[in-house]
Amino acid sequence: MEEAALVLLTQTIHASVPILLAAVGEILAERSGVVNIGLEGLMLIGAFVGVLVGDFAGSGLAGVAAAWAVGLLLGLLHGAIAVYIRGDQLVAGVAMNLFGAGLVAYGIQAVWHVAGYKQTPSWALVDVNAMTVLAFAVAGAMWYILTRTRLGVAIRAVGEDPEAAYSAGIDVYKIRLFSTAVGASLASLGGAYLSLAYLSVVTKDISAGRGFIALADVVFANWNPLLAIAGALIFGFFDAFSYWLQIFGVARYEVTRMLPYIATLLVVAGVIGRAKPPRALGKPFKKE
Repeated sequence: MEEAALVLLTQTIHASVPILLAAVGEILAERSGVVNIGLEGLMLIGAFVGVLVGDFAGSGLAGVAAAWAVGLLLGLLHGAIAVYIRGDQLVAGVAMNLFGAGLVAYGIQAVWHVAGYKQTPSWALVDVNAMTVLAFAVAGAMWYILTRTRLGVAIRAVGEDPEAAYSAGIDVYKIRLFSTAVGASLASLGGAYLSLAYLSVVTKDISAGRGFIALADVVFANWNPLLAIAGALIFGFFDAFSYWLQIFGVARYEVTRMLPYIATLLVVAGVIGRAKPPRALGKPFKKE
C-alpha cells in the first residue's frame, strides 16, 4: 500500500509540471497587465520544436533550449501586438492556439512522414526528474522575483497602475514586453517537458487542454506562483489517478480522463469572485 501511494505521489508531481510551468509564466505576464490565452498553442509548439531539434541535434538538452527560445520569440511577438500595436490580446491568443495546432499537425507529417504521432528518439530524451525540479524551482524563483525584488515591484506596478508607474520612471512597454516573452517561454518549456520527458512522444494534441487548465490555475492561485503549485498538483493528482482507475477497470477511458478537467472546473468555480486580478489586466497603455 505504501509503495502504491509513493508511486501515485510521484506520478502526481510529474503530471503537474507542464501546468505549473505554463501557469507561472502566465502569472508573470498577467502581473504586468498582459493576457496571453495562447498557452495551448505555445505548449504544442514547444513539444514539436523540442523533438524536432532534439532529434536532429542528437541532444535532448538542445531540444529543451530550442523550445524555450521559440517560446520566447513567440512571446515577443504577442507582446509586440499587445503592448506596442495595442491589438486585441484575446484575439492574438486565439491566433496562437490555432497556429500551434496547425503547425504541429502539418509539421509531424512534413518532417517525419507520419500522421499526427512521432515517438521521441532515445537520444532526444531528457531526465523527467531534472525537469520536475527545474519547474518547481522556477515557481519559487518567480515568487521571490515578484515579491522581493525591485523588478517584481516594477512588474506589479505596471499591472496595477501603468500611468503611475510611468510617472515614476518605469518603462511600461519594456516591462510588459519582457514579462510576456518570458511567460510564453515557460509555457513552451512545459510543452517540451511533455514530449521530451513525461510522455516521450509528440502528437498533434499532446497538450490535451493543459494550456487552458493552466489559465484556470492562474485564477485559482490568485496570481501567486506558490499557490499555482497547489493548483498544478490538484490537476496532477486527478490526471495520475485517472490512469489507476483504468488499470483497475473502474470505468472506461473516456470517463476516467474527464476527471482532471472536472476537478479543475470545480476548484476554479470555488474561487471565482474572490480572486483579484491586476487592475490594468488586458488594458493597453498609451503614453500621454
